[in-house]
Amino acid sequence: MSKKKKKNKRLAIILLILVFLIGLGLFLYPFISKIIISKQVEENIQEYKDDLTRIIEEAEENGDLELGDDVPRDEDGNPAPYEKVRYEKEAEEKQPYLNELYQYMRRRNKELYESGQAQLNSDSAYKYPEFDLIDYGVKTQSIGLLQIEKLDLKLPLFLGANDANLTAGCGHLTYTSYPIGDVNTNCVIAVHRGLGGSDFLRHVDKLASGDIIKLQNYWYTMEYRVVSTKIVDPDAVDSILIQPGKDTLTLYTCHPYGINNQRYLVYCERVTS
Repeated sequence: MSKKKKKNKRLAIILLILVFLIGLGLFLYPFISKIIISKQVEENIQEYKDDLTRIIEEAEENGDLELGDDVPRDEDGNPAPYEKVRYEKEAEEKQPYLNELYQYMRRRNKELYESGQAQLNSDSAYKYPEFDLIDYGVKTQSIGLLQIEKLDLKLPLFLGANDANLTAGCGHLTYTSYPIGDVNTNCVIAVHRGLGGSDFLRHVDKLASGDIIKLQNYWYTMEYRVVSTKIVDPDAVDSILIQPGKDTLTLYTCHPYGINNQRYLVYCERVTS
């Protein structure tokens, strides 16, 4: 066999190996990506819980918080009062820890309602937070958890619906109500319609009236019941505004899956009994 033929044969073999490796990589990508994303989400949730444990322990040591025998516990046995579901419709007047942050969010929720959410004037206005949690003594960037049992979904909630936050969990749309409940509020949460092999809200269309969605903040957990869904254009700001007299949660994701030129909304109302 001539040197030229040998060289061509080697090149053909190398090319076949490269094609095989590229094909294998494309085949494995969703599985590897899903593992990486799931691990990151789990780590973010754990950071959120660890920081809450620190904050609660400090409040207890300072005498600001008294924990009874009925307080929920996390999987490590640490006090987790934030896991207790609160059904009262009105927001509480005061919290035993992170009260300055709580009062800020109460005040902003009222201001948002009274101003008609005038700052929510484009599909990019909601991407970046109004404040930094570090300024209130919180070391994690997560402000809570979104849990949808029907979809086997648990995600950390971050302030601002930007790409970084939506990759790490889900994002609160800035200039919509903060996740503490109360009348005249609508907390809007953006979630990817699938991400790198992870479902996230891939099967959002399986949610139906009556399904329960849990929204947890630093102090308590709230339950919301799905009441309706709607498909809108990305700039349909009116569809996510506060409804007078209501305490609502709206899930916000892309639609149709893989095309993403519209938005799929899931409207939920607070369970108060």
